[in-house]
Amino acid sequence: MLRSRMRRVVIIVSVALLAVAIGGLTTAVQAHGRRAHATLRDAAGNQVGRVTFQQEGRKVLVRAWVTGQRPGFHGFHVHANDDPANGKGCIADPTQDPSTWFVSADGHLKAAGQNHPDHLGDMPVLLVGQDGRAEASFSDDRLRPRRLAGRAVIVHALPDNYDNIPLGTAPDQYTANSPAAREKTLATGNAGDRLACGVIRRG
Repeated sequence: MLRSRMRRVVIIVSVALLAVAIGGLTTAVQAHGRRAHATLRDAAGNQVGRVTFQQEGRKVLVRAWVTGQRPGFHGFHVHANDDPANGKGCIADPTQDPSTWFVSADGHLKAAGQNHPDHLGDMPVLLVGQDGRAEASFSDDRLRPRRLAGRAVIVHALPDNYDNIPLGTAPDQYTANSPAAREKTLATGNAGDRLACGVIRRG
């Protein structure tokens, strides 16, 4: 009788422990899918920042910390990093011209037919202070951490114009000097060279 009771106790405790373990594993898996991050590095491989993506309800909290940059506004985007023909990940040779840095990350993350500044990967510019540092925090309802793994975050050399250019022939408007100038704005916000890059990973 005593042995039978002890067996039942052992079974109950074992089942309870198993339930706790499964619950913990489920929570960990869910949490893993709700977070993503990228470590930003410059062309020489030095760590210059970090970006995190945290699912909070229907929105994602994006936080960024950057250092070692020129004071002023800098374009800040998620890039697709989906064309192996251009390389994979964050590839840059500091001895080469900056225009060649991190082209391996490809263009902005976007859905078919989207133009800048409406790409999925378009984010607010970073404002770098006189100390070379920037910190930003904002919410986004287009990005999902679990879908960002393998994409790349880029910090650009110049401000993002967000296509906020009054084109026209009036005295207070601009005339594009070539179709290429307009195309560059629609593709990237004309934010210039890529100074820092980080591949996004889950967790």
